[in-house]
Amino acid sequence: MGTPDYAKKILEKLIGSYEIVGVYTQPDRPVGRKRVLTASPVKELASKYDLKLFQPENLKNETEIIKSLKPDFIVVAAFGQILPKEILEIAPCINLHASLLPKYRGASPIQTAILNGDTWTGVTAMKMDIGLDTGDILAYQYCEVKDKNAPQLFDELALIASELTLFVIENYKKIVPLKQ
Repeated sequence: MGTPDYAKKILEKLIGSYEIVGVYTQPDRPVGRKRVLTASPVKELASKYDLKLFQPENLKNETEIIKSLKPDFIVVAAFGQILPKEILEIAPCINLHASLLPKYRGASPIQTAILNGDTWTGVTAMKMDIGLDTGDILAYQYCEVKDKNAPQLFDELALIASELTLFVIENYKKIVPLKQ
């Protein structure tokens, strides 16, 4: 479950390592001055690999569909929707959040780290719960902010997130979650 390039890089890494039973992304949206209907980077990648794709406006009626896919994990990165409790209970939902939680919960952690002049940031893999970015920490990885702009930091954090995703899935049963 994801939408922008950050999530696309994670999906690319998963495609090479695991069977993907379904991909959820935001519906196509009008973009630019001419309001051209545009697919998300995640949709473009899923289509390229002919993966089963879902683009609901909300997840309210998706529980039974997701159950039927029988996922071992649900990987979430910059999806843009809150997962209902019923979906969180289907399989472990692992979110790759682009900050060192509990710092910078919410939608713009990378920009906030830059604006606040942080020296370090990173990616936190957490087991999702019903709160917004409040779940137990499964793993994290740091990176230096230095003089990077937002696109540069997005790219670096996406690469870190893709590697961290594989680590968490491969070691999930051995990880002792850490409360935030």
